[in-house]
Amino acid sequence: MSFFKPTLIATAILAANISYAVVTDTSYEDIADSAVWQSSDQQQSLLIATLEGDGIAVYDAQGRERQRIEGVEAMGADVRYGIQAANGARIDIAAIALPDEDAIGFYRIDPESSTPLTKLNQLSVSMTPEGICLGKNATTSALFVAAYDEEGTVKQYKLGFDGHQIQSIINNTDGPLPVRITQVGGELSACAIDDATSTLYVAEQNVGIWVYGADPENVKDRTLVDVVAPIGQLQEIEDMDILYSAEGKGALVVADEGQGFLLYDRESHAFINKFAVDSIEEAKLITTASNQLWLGNTELDTPVYQTLSWSELKTLSGYDVTNAITPRQLEITGVELVPAKAETKAVANGGDAADDPALWINQEHPEKSLIIATNKKGGLMAYNLSGEEVQYLEGGRPNNVDLRQDLHDVQGHTLTLAAASNRDLNTIALYTIDGSNTPIKPLPVKQGPVHSEAPELLSNVDEVYGLCMSRGEDGTPYVFVNGKDGQIEQWRIGVDQGVAEGKRVRTLQVATQPEGCVVDDATQTLYVGEEDHAIWSFDARPDGHDDATLFAKVDGEHLIDDIEGLTLYQTAQQNLLIASSQGNNTYAVFDLNNDGAFLNSFAIVGDDALGTDGATDTDGIHAVSANLGKDYPNGLFIAQDWYNIDHQYQVDNQNFKIVDWDAIQAILK
Repeated sequence: MSFFKPTLIATAILAANISYAVVTDTSYEDIADSAVWQSSDQQQSLLIATLEGDGIAVYDAQGRERQRIEGVEAMGADVRYGIQAANGARIDIAAIALPDEDAIGFYRIDPESSTPLTKLNQLSVSMTPEGICLGKNATTSALFVAAYDEEGTVKQYKLGFDGHQIQSIINNTDGPLPVRITQVGGELSACAIDDATSTLYVAEQNVGIWVYGADPENVKDRTLVDVVAPIGQLQEIEDMDILYSAEGKGALVVADEGQGFLLYDRESHAFINKFAVDSIEEAKLITTASNQLWLGNTELDTPVYQTLSWSELKTLSGYDVTNAITPRQLEITGVELVPAKAETKAVANGGDAADDPALWINQEHPEKSLIIATNKKGGLMAYNLSGEEVQYLEGGRPNNVDLRQDLHDVQGHTLTLAAASNRDLNTIALYTIDGSNTPIKPLPVKQGPVHSEAPELLSNVDEVYGLCMSRGEDGTPYVFVNGKDGQIEQWRIGVDQGVAEGKRVRTLQVATQPEGCVVDDATQTLYVGEEDHAIWSFDARPDGHDDATLFAKVDGEHLIDDIEGLTLYQTAQQNLLIASSQGNNTYAVFDLNNDGAFLNSFAIVGDDALGTDGATDTDGIHAVSANLGKDYPNGLFIAQDWYNIDHQYQVDNQNFKIVDWDAIQAILK
């Protein structure tokens, strides 16, 4: 180990027009990676640096070495805050890649101790990790670690804290089981997880920076931030980190050996600018804090970390950092967590297929009620309340579905009428639902604007999309169908001797694309979700006024676009409107008995003991208040799950999650 004289380096930095810098006061032959821990009041910080064969060094905010851990080969490093055990204990942790042991080491951070890092345990990863990154879901607090090796493999583990150790939650007889294994490609050099957007960035050193969903339940196709020249701005990627700001902005900061330091917008991934620091010939290491950047200067005879202030960053790059924060401050408050009690079988088609659910209540045997749902690549499904498929009726591309029970045809017979928006033909398809072994039965349309290729009602909207039903004040069923151009059609439906007729009675309008809609039959109010902007209400009566009334805006807090499914939960005491806030994977609850006041938001999480996962990027939702038997005595809530995984965290086709209403009711009090 060699020691470094701060005054000499500081002089060199000033000569290079660096206005302010802190430099670490010890130096080691190799420095591999680092992470910054900051106290909740931002008054204390620690730089945790991995030194390859020289172990780990911990520095305070002034660059003074406070701890040295020897005897380990240490590579990647990352930090996360507020890791909670079942007993309520909370700790801050550092994760360190230990390639000689094919493991990740976990350390408790205690800044008041003379030795701030205390090893808790290590996790075998059955690979040789060259780097790691931690991620903590800002909504659910689920903790993950991703490790990569030189072969281009990334393994991701779901973690838990038992009060003593950090452990893998998913295991088999051989030990910890990855919840995701990704073969990226060539040689990997860095990774970083953006907790706020649940984004995993992986640097393929000589190719570019890849973007993945950071949560194993977020399995979006990978995309690129940027690639190497001559197509992109990069050349040889060495390191990267996330710079967060309180306004939800910030940047991905990248160290590139050939191009210097680069900045990309966190939201759009657009290239912002690049800059060089005169005292650093090759940009290789970069770590963000809330008040500055730490840069690794590896070309010196005595390699060190040095800081770059926000004012100097602005001078060098033009990028103005305002209100920078740490991952500690990203936790989303005000969102309650409810577990999925059951889930349906995955739909038959891959990709974006499952969309919208409804529920048929078996009046004689409520526990035998059926979920009616859409596979927009193939047909309608009926599931029992255990999630088993009872029927798959192939045909068309039904997007949304709704139903009304206890209707009457011309002859006075009681029936259940269902309607679905069929994107194949731009039509409204009608069905009846019963308790037989094939409960979904097509109901042909004979009268009205019938499509030439199928007995379905032909719509005039540009592309049928969202759909909901109502029961008029005189018991007449109506269907509302909307299109991507903002038009909303209302149709009157009649049934005579097993055939239907439909008549378009009026057209409503919102400015841009709507989808989710629901009707409160008691008040004859139609609620429509204009995806990027707001929830609107209309008079649902065919002779009512056509004006839209603003109900709730996309506000970036309770509603984050897209607004997708809408549903009602109604009892003698409650009248609730629930909206799928797809932008943050939550569901916003509004009290219609209190002028639509916002009540609470909740997210659906998985239950590893039951083998269920949570719900993400939800489209359609549906709530029912009826007593459906011992499992759902006060009803249930159903949500489409865009990113469905099985009990071993393997990707599966989309499906629908089922939540006991009692779990939701508990968080509304």
